[in-house]
Amino acid sequence: MLYKHVSSECGEEAIETLALVYKPVQQGPKRVLGIACQGTIVPGKHQNHTDTVLVSSYCIMEDPPEGYVVSVGSSDPHGDLQSSAQQFRAQRILNFPFEQHPVGILKTPQPIMYSDTVQPMCIASVPLPDEHACIMGVVTKGGLMTLRHVQMLYESDCQELAQGLSSYLCAKVKEIDAEVAETLGMDPELDIYPFSAPLDFDINGVKAGSLETPLFCLTNEHPTWSVYGFALNAFDVTHPDSPILFSDVPSDLTAIKEHSDISYQEWVQHHPYWEDSNAYFTFYRRLMHHTCMKIFNNKVELQFIMQ
Repeated sequence: MLYKHVSSECGEEAIETLALVYKPVQQGPKRVLGIACQGTIVPGKHQNHTDTVLVSSYCIMEDPPEGYVVSVGSSDPHGDLQSSAQQFRAQRILNFPFEQHPVGILKTPQPIMYSDTVQPMCIASVPLPDEHACIMGVVTKGGLMTLRHVQMLYESDCQELAQGLSSYLCAKVKEIDAEVAETLGMDPELDIYPFSAPLDFDINGVKAGSLETPLFCLTNEHPTWSVYGFALNAFDVTHPDSPILFSDVPSDLTAIKEHSDISYQEWVQHHPYWEDSNAYFTFYRRLMHHTCMKIFNNKVELQFIMQ
């Protein structure tokens, strides 16, 4: 039997690295999944798969006992390309103090295999040079994941939004299609819009600015795409000239690399007394770990989107 070789080179196609992240929310009497943010899968120590999804820290501020769900392999997971979407349970293993380092990591206990539609994104290792081309992920009003070209701005253009961040990036979208009502930037006050099943799926209630999305760039030194940050905030996400604040991934490279090369199971074994920014839940989530696995395996607590 002949096997098709699937390249594991990072950053070759940006759209194939996008991941839609869901978290459990309460909708009336039901516990359902709602869109939390858009992330990107990044390489680990294996050549043919990964278990690491890089996200904005704001996306995973909560640490629900059920964990998170990530969808990869389809840019339209609730539309025409729904059949190619793959969903994975994911657990937060690292959440930087988001006031200084707004980057977080989700781990999937099951491997995300690389394929024609699933590829890893490179992680930027140096500050963005002067010569570059950048794009950012967006999520349309219909749940379609796509990309838009952005123009990088001076840091001073986002200084008012930065609120003391030690390192950040600033950009504006070159074009905004008002008909798709893309969700750009970040406003922690806005609620995500929950759904219970694909047949009921309707995210017309998604508000602009409620989803954090990744920033990818090409440079002369690194001619494939790398993730440089995640959208955090904007003055006016519906205005094409509004500066958008992004986190700065290269400044957190050491911690990101450290955790991308370790599996979730290894991390649990090596960090039995780990405490994160939600220290109140640390002991509770230790007790719930095996229960969580059963919850997701049996699909009893959530109206799961994998039908």
